[in-house]
Amino acid sequence: MSSADTTRTKNEEGISLFRAAVLLFVLLSGLLALAFGADWLLRTDNFPVRQVRFEGEFRHVTQPELEAAVVKAVQGNFFLLNLDAVKARVEALPWVYTASVRRQWPQDVYVRFTEQQLAARWGDGAFLNQAGDVVRVTLNDPVPELPRLEGPEGTGPQVLEHFRKLGQILAVVGLELERVSLTPRRVWHLELKDGMVIVLDRDQPEYKLERFARVYAQSLRDQPAKIAQVDLRYANGFAVQTAGVRAAAHREAPGRLGATGTGRTGAAKKG
Repeated sequence: MSSADTTRTKNEEGISLFRAAVLLFVLLSGLLALAFGADWLLRTDNFPVRQVRFEGEFRHVTQPELEAAVVKAVQGNFFLLNLDAVKARVEALPWVYTASVRRQWPQDVYVRFTEQQLAARWGDGAFLNQAGDVVRVTLNDPVPELPRLEGPEGTGPQVLEHFRKLGQILAVVGLELERVSLTPRRVWHLELKDGMVIVLDRDQPEYKLERFARVYAQSLRDQPAKIAQVDLRYANGFAVQTAGVRAAAHREAPGRLGATGTGRTGAAKKG
């Protein structure tokens, strides 16, 4: 290799090293700039939340109530804001059902909420919302008449679901369900608007009520005596008690139903 070639090779190596050094310097400078920039952006005193915007029905929930709930959670840096904490504070308000929270550039927070929809009264002083959750709210305005439901703790969704299903079965034959109670032993007590009481157990309540509804439409609806109570806790029939009269049994037989009596019989057998 000639001296000229050697010199050229050394020059090229020097240039490559210089370029690598410059590139490394640029990268380090960029990283330092990003670090300082991130530190500046994320400082508590920089970029505070400027405004919190709320969107919802505002039928029972008020703007001051929402602002008071989130005021502490939205203090500090916009980028470090804990959205889950804001959401939890909003949903802790009795009349709020669900909420969603997001950042809105450049420094605002956007909160959207839905209010509780009361589906029924629950026990003494509480309500069930559309999902069957127990809520305790204060009613300042009149609300439509609500059904009354009762049951052991934690059974709200189950009782509400059965109220809807059993109510639909009764509505087909012109009966209106007004109150449902579930006892600790899982016995259902249905109170109808006309005063009739229907008793069911946990064994196929929908099927047994459908069976009663068919008989009611065929032979009981037009009878002169007012029905006080119907006991459906039987495998093959049910017992009917009219006002001032003891229970009469109905027994389901192949192809027909037994006639109504005026005293208790052994025709219907409890399951």
